[in-house]
Amino acid sequence: MYPHQKLEWTQARLEERLEAAPDDAEARAELARVCLSRALYHGGGEALAAQALQHARKLAHDDPDNPEGHVLAGAALVAGDRPEAAQKHLDEAMRLAPERGDLHLALGALYRSQRDLHLAIKHLENACRASPGSWECHLLLGRALSERARQIGGSRLVERAQYHMVQALSLDPSPDLLPALMRDLGLLCLNTGRFADAEKMFIRLRQNPRFSAQARKYLGQVAFALGKYKGAIQHDRQYLEGLVAAGQGEDPGTLAQIGLSYLHLGELDRAREYCNRALVLDPDLLVARHALGCVMVEEGQIGDAIKLFRDTLQDHPEHLPSYVELARTRRRAGDVNWLQKALSVEASEYDKLPVTGGPAAPRTISRKRIDVLLDELRAVGPSSVSAVLGALELTEDEGLRFALWESACGLAAGHVADELATRLREPGRYFSVPLARNALSAAAWIPEPALTAGLNVTIDDVQRASIDRHGNAHDLVAHRRAVEGEREVARAWQAVLLLAIATRRSRSARQLLASWGQGVDPELAVAVHAAQAMCGEPDAIKALHRRGQEKGAGILVDRLLARITPPPQRGEPTAVAGGDTRCSACGRVGSEVTHLMTGTRAVICDLCIGEILQNRHSLIAPDDSACHLCARTHFEARSLWRLNGVDACAHCVDLSVGLREREAVDRFLTTW
Repeated sequence: MYPHQKLEWTQARLEERLEAAPDDAEARAELARVCLSRALYHGGGEALAAQALQHARKLAHDDPDNPEGHVLAGAALVAGDRPEAAQKHLDEAMRLAPERGDLHLALGALYRSQRDLHLAIKHLENACRASPGSWECHLLLGRALSERARQIGGSRLVERAQYHMVQALSLDPSPDLLPALMRDLGLLCLNTGRFADAEKMFIRLRQNPRFSAQARKYLGQVAFALGKYKGAIQHDRQYLEGLVAAGQGEDPGTLAQIGLSYLHLGELDRAREYCNRALVLDPDLLVARHALGCVMVEEGQIGDAIKLFRDTLQDHPEHLPSYVELARTRRRAGDVNWLQKALSVEASEYDKLPVTGGPAAPRTISRKRIDVLLDELRAVGPSSVSAVLGALELTEDEGLRFALWESACGLAAGHVADELATRLREPGRYFSVPLARNALSAAAWIPEPALTAGLNVTIDDVQRASIDRHGNAHDLVAHRRAVEGEREVARAWQAVLLLAIATRRSRSARQLLASWGQGVDPELAVAVHAAQAMCGEPDAIKALHRRGQEKGAGILVDRLLARITPPPQRGEPTAVAGGDTRCSACGRVGSEVTHLMTGTRAVICDLCIGEILQNRHSLIAPDDSACHLCARTHFEARSLWRLNGVDACAHCVDLSVGLREREAVDRFLTTW
């Protein structure tokens, strides 16, 4: 898109050419591009941007209907930090030639300079589509996506940023930009957990004199993320020694990270020392204040730690780690009253807070604090049920009320479940139908081993229960009647517990039910089949249906099956590589594409996914459509498109694009 080779020589040659022929528009346009390339990508600065602007304005003046002059003038004005003037030229270029890749690149740079990352990303994506072989487009898009991820969060944004950085590297960018690009890609690898790749980038970057200090800093972050705290301390110290030797002083963030490393190693005195050194340089450094508070907690200085966390939150109410430690410290100190009062205060103030978006919005912060308090109250136990229910009455927000109600139910159910689990572990002593029903109601909160242990009722337990519950019967017939009654209770107890176990729908539950289904009497077999039906086993459903027909109760059994059979799980498309599988939209086989996505009703290749993205505005599916890969409708998906009779939703398109991008990143980082 811009020239990058022999720029000074090319500029001198073009200036000579213009001196000889001032009306040579082609030479002037090329000279403007050379000056702009030096200004934007090769450290030329404002002077060269001004030269580019001078030539671009001449082009636009001589031929107002030629979009190139307007694009170059707009890009030069963006480089000179004059956004309003740039906007006028770029708007005119958009009117004349809206599909130009360099126009969208300039617009992306303009909106990025104004911190409107949403529009910047939109135009830079258009630039990449128009000029896929331009590393400049991929570089700016990768950086804009990375900045957007830091702004609003989201792992998908980070993955996309990583992909476009890799694309930029693979397109042989200017050597002047290679170290900065490696740094940016290394940081993205660090954010996505690709620690080995990040380490490889930073080790290579360390060889560059201009970036060696930064490389040491980032290598310390990689080691810290991997839990290699001694290695992190070594890298961080080398980084600090380099700063001091250069006369720049110590970096408080790095000092705080050394303090955290010592905290993890259990060396509390050293941790305190480095945290205090960081706070001397920056008294408001949150990571250092948080780390120092954790050191105080470990040292048993609870009062000082609470005061530090409280002071931090007074200045920075959005700092959730300090709030988490404050609530946890209060709970460990037995100050349940503080947790309950804090919950009431947050709930009563929640409705008064402004409804705004973003992670730093007051309501968002308050909701996160409430979640922290509920977590700590769950650790306290069921004694906090009344406090949670009391908080429910202090807000009208339906989402918060539901969360509080759900938490209160969980606390109450947890208390009941604890008592039930105790009795289930002694089934011979406590088996009864009412207790089994209670276990079924609270099955989600009872540990599965306790439910399984409850099944172990023996004939000796039945004999003992007949005496304990009915007394010694002198009449043999009465004794046998009591034993038979208790045997039926034991059978019902086991049947209901099997249903309780089935509600877990776990692999171990399925295995247990399969083992119980072998060799049991017909009455208990019905319970086993009902439990297996709750897990979605088709053979069990057929067996129950057949048994219902035999007993003349087929309609009743079908109604019951409709209520207990789990609904079919939404199909998630799976990736297929190679082979003879054909795309339902274009007919290509797996060997002709990178990968295919196969779903419930169709298969679609990554090339067709790319075509959908290219033409998504003209491919909107009809209102009654459903995705052929996962069955989502317009109501359940952000968008739904139709290509050659195949419907694909935004969720599945994102999955396919993400898979393709991750594969490209993996291939590049493996071989680079």
